[in-house]
Amino acid sequence: MKNTIDNNLSVWDQQYNWPKNGDEWDGQARFCYQPYDEWKKSLVETFIGPNISESSVVLEIAPGHGRWTKEIVECCKELILIDLSHSCIEFCKKLFATYNYVRYIVNNGKSLNGVKDNYVDFVWSYDSFVHMDKDTIESYLNELFRVLKSDGKAIIHHAGRRHAFLWLGFLRHKGKIARHFYKLISMGKLRDDDGWRSNMSKKLFKELAVDKGLVVEAQMQWWGKNHVFGIPRFGDFITILRKNS
Repeated sequence: MKNTIDNNLSVWDQQYNWPKNGDEWDGQARFCYQPYDEWKKSLVETFIGPNISESSVVLEIAPGHGRWTKEIVECCKELILIDLSHSCIEFCKKLFATYNYVRYIVNNGKSLNGVKDNYVDFVWSYDSFVHMDKDTIESYLNELFRVLKSDGKAIIHHAGRRHAFLWLGFLRHKGKIARHFYKLISMGKLRDDDGWRSNMSKKLFKELAVDKGLVVEAQMQWWGKNHVFGIPRFGDFITILRKNS
């Protein structure tokens, strides 16, 4: 299935039943041989906590059922949640109903309409860009440049297939044998599925971000003391972006 906006909407708004509201996705922690709670805590302490304060305006793209929103909502001045899934936004509205500084927007899956220019201090998105195609990612990166304040920061989790083989991405849609072959050459994986990862690489994501005027501060797959925490299961990366003043 292609990583189109329509397919993402169908999956996350209608088909998926969110058994643990996002915490069912513990495969990255297991792949690192780390307890899920510790893995999740390390991600929050490394990427979210240091980048927000009580005066921050924070934007989360595709919060789903609020797995990471719970870690943000009590630490900022204003929080904007944007998702193409109406059902996910409705769920978050109920979950965070007591927080009057949270704003909710259902978007078209590629824009940040409703967010003012130069308004946001920090943007967070995890487990969402991994399912977006190149055109959608380009659109969001362009929007990030627009909405971020001078020196604002964005941290995005995205797919990281091997760049040299991206041109063979069409094989993903040519039957089971071709799909498994492409998984092997672009991910190095024989077992497991491909996590419905889009045809994106670390290098291509950086090129797209720079083209939109963003500065790439870092791209990483592992973090923490001795690099025991990470997102290696599908070869993903986390990219730290900044709007250069």
